[in-house]
Amino acid sequence: MTLIPDIVGIGVCTVDHLVTVPRMPHRNENMQALNYMRQPGGLASCSLVAAARLGATTKIISRIGDDALGEYIRADLQREGVDVSLLLEEAGSESHVSLILVDEQSGDRSIITRPPTGAAISPAEIKREHFAGARVLFVDNITPATLQLAAWAREANIKVVLDPARPYAEIKPLLELVDVPIVPEQWAKAWLPGRPPAEVAQRLFEAGAEIAVVTLGERGALVCWDQGLRQFPAYPVQVVDTTGAGDAYHGAFMYALLQGWDVPRMAQFASAVGSLNCRAMGGRSALPTRAEVDQFMRLTKIRPHDLA
Repeated sequence: MTLIPDIVGIGVCTVDHLVTVPRMPHRNENMQALNYMRQPGGLASCSLVAAARLGATTKIISRIGDDALGEYIRADLQREGVDVSLLLEEAGSESHVSLILVDEQSGDRSIITRPPTGAAISPAEIKREHFAGARVLFVDNITPATLQLAAWAREANIKVVLDPARPYAEIKPLLELVDVPIVPEQWAKAWLPGRPPAEVAQRLFEAGAEIAVVTLGERGALVCWDQGLRQFPAYPVQVVDTTGAGDAYHGAFMYALLQGWDVPRMAQFASAVGSLNCRAMGGRSALPTRAEVDQFMRLTKIRPHDLA
């Protein structure tokens, strides 16, 4: 029996090839990798897996190729409990691939991608009943399909969460339909150069967001809502690889929305999950269960800072 999804996500699925290096290579340098891993990735894919590990039921809408990598993506999502009934396969196309260099000392990474060769999901391939009963919609880009889904979600009172893969100027029409934009600091800087991330969070909230978040990597996240603006620090962990930390944060925040918690609890929970995901190589290797997060948060306390 197919379960009604709590969260439906539309966006990218990739296969990540990760290598750990002593430092980022110089031009024309021949460097030996310290470690190698192949693992499925992608904004929507990893966010939904993070939420599923915590206990949510999830469904993904995406396109893969009919190649071996596409089968690898499908099999892993199924193993994680994600509904793949709308993971559409295109004959003769190649799936999305990323090469990720991970700095051994800091855990920072650089990403090189080979986009998929298949067509984007079209509005004609999606129906309202595909996310009937869902309470959260995740989107990572602006396309005719994501705009249609977000509009339907708004009509059905389904919360729309955004992790923007494109700049503000391109994604602005979608932002108008988003309840919870969770944007990385680099995106915030590109939108408002020279302005502090706190101002970006405030601007997103004033533009209509119910909760606006700017993630700050190792410095945590800024969260703006009707009770004010606070910075929630990251939890201290031994960082191995920061790949997927933002995706883990998104997945955890969506799971927290389902629980009906207040915003500080949601933000601290998401921060804990994002931090815990940095403990191992790859975007999914260290994704925790709900029990692991609860235990970690009991033993490790952080104090948010009021900014407004």
